[in-house]
Amino acid sequence: MTVPQACDGVIRWGLAALIVFTPLAFGTVEPWSIALMEWGITTLFLFFLLSRLWPSPGRMVTKSTGERRAILGLILPIGLFLVLCMLQTMPLPMRWLRLVSPGSARMYESVDFKTWESVEAKAAEARQARQDPLLQVQTKERHPVSVSPARTRERTLLLATLVAVFFLVSRWADEEKVVSIVRSVTVVAFLVSMFGLVQLLTWNGKIYWVRRVPSLSGTGPSAFGPFVNHDHFAGYVEMAIPTALSFAFWLMDRRRRSGAFGEFPERDDGRDTTLRDGPGDVSRRLSKGILTLFAAVILIVALFFSLSRGGILATIISGSVLAILLLRRVASRVLRWSIALVLLAVVVLLISWIGAEAVKKQMGTYGNLTGEASFRLRAIIWNRVVRELPNYLWVGSGLGTFEDSFAPHTPAGPANRWDRAHNDYLQLLWETGLAGGVLFLSGALIFGVRYWWPALRSFRQPLDLFRVGIAVSLMSIALHSLVDFCLQIGANGFLCALLAGLLVALHGRRADMAGDGRRARTVEGPWSE
Repeated sequence: MTVPQACDGVIRWGLAALIVFTPLAFGTVEPWSIALMEWGITTLFLFFLLSRLWPSPGRMVTKSTGERRAILGLILPIGLFLVLCMLQTMPLPMRWLRLVSPGSARMYESVDFKTWESVEAKAAEARQARQDPLLQVQTKERHPVSVSPARTRERTLLLATLVAVFFLVSRWADEEKVVSIVRSVTVVAFLVSMFGLVQLLTWNGKIYWVRRVPSLSGTGPSAFGPFVNHDHFAGYVEMAIPTALSFAFWLMDRRRRSGAFGEFPERDDGRDTTLRDGPGDVSRRLSKGILTLFAAVILIVALFFSLSRGGILATIISGSVLAILLLRRVASRVLRWSIALVLLAVVVLLISWIGAEAVKKQMGTYGNLTGEASFRLRAIIWNRVVRELPNYLWVGSGLGTFEDSFAPHTPAGPANRWDRAHNDYLQLLWETGLAGGVLFLSGALIFGVRYWWPALRSFRQPLDLFRVGIAVSLMSIALHSLVDFCLQIGANGFLCALLAGLLVALHGRRADMAGDGRRARTVEGPWSE
């Protein structure tokens, strides 16, 4: 075994371990779990660099010029965004700070300096002021943009590790690895959903029946499955549902079983990665596809019982798009409607069997969201964020500092401080200002135009099923982020970065195959006559 092959195995199993660990570790929201995830990602990225730097005569990595430009186009805004976050921790003269971030300047000026000056004067008389740096208040005229530099550094490190996952997967994954990762995500999400349903039916107020969590007044426990908050679980599973459905359709896709393809070349280690089946494998693949459809049904049922309105609505919207895109591959109209109706019927039957009262009650709130307490509070917070945003308009208050910087502006009424804005986009503007917002929007536009939008339009090759599933998954979490902060949860951020990397890898793989003689051809859809 060569060094690149050994590194490849470490990365494969390391990613599988992280896929399992991140949701089970309470969604990776605590310092210990975040640190383990960061160390794991950093280790895998170092192994990836080692595999690329190690000479391997049999390996040829070819990327089209357009693909290289697209990757560089993504690196630029992402890199500049990370640089901006680090610059937020660098001290600036107060006169500069008042210009670029008036809100941060006022936070630093809110100290009672008169009291400190009197203490300093008394200490000077005792000849201690010059030796005690804590009393040198008047000489400290430089402060960073971030109102909590330590927290900004922590968040920047977490973001950098997620970016590392994205680029690692986008450069490392081939068609076989894509299938392996999607399979792992589907299996883990299914097990997490089953655990969540069992825990719901046997709830004793504790996650894993061991660790106690607070309950939301009048709505029962806030936790679901291993996640501390039911909305966090919904954000995770709503990304897994489209990938599971696309995986099921890929397993049952006749085109990948027909043996008529030559678009997947052999690897440098001699293994055939065409992912084609012989005639004897058809029934086995169909059976696996049916089991995967059942797993997707369990994911949908668990999502509804999480009672996350934002997650359910985002999944309904994205699921409708996915159904239109996937079912059009089925040539028979009768079979097309049969699949849709059977899936819907099984979901409804399972919800009714487990207990549909809570789901009915939660779904009924969609008709009067403005009168619902949780949504009304969020609307108040969003309104206050928009009103106070000019204080942090240019460069923000520092990544990860929303709780500290928004505390003076918390509206009267809510008893607790708001640690999140419950809208990832508003919070991003608050913490990084227009500079960060422009960089984020630039990266999102490049990613959307180059990778996301083409994934929704192409069905010429078998693995395009994964592309559309992943694209819909990213759309779902993007919609949910309008009313929550799911992407700030470690497990959800990791899964989102992983799926985005897979989408880039699949696009690059497809571009390579299209450039390699353009041998892909249109053939009949699955189960067509």
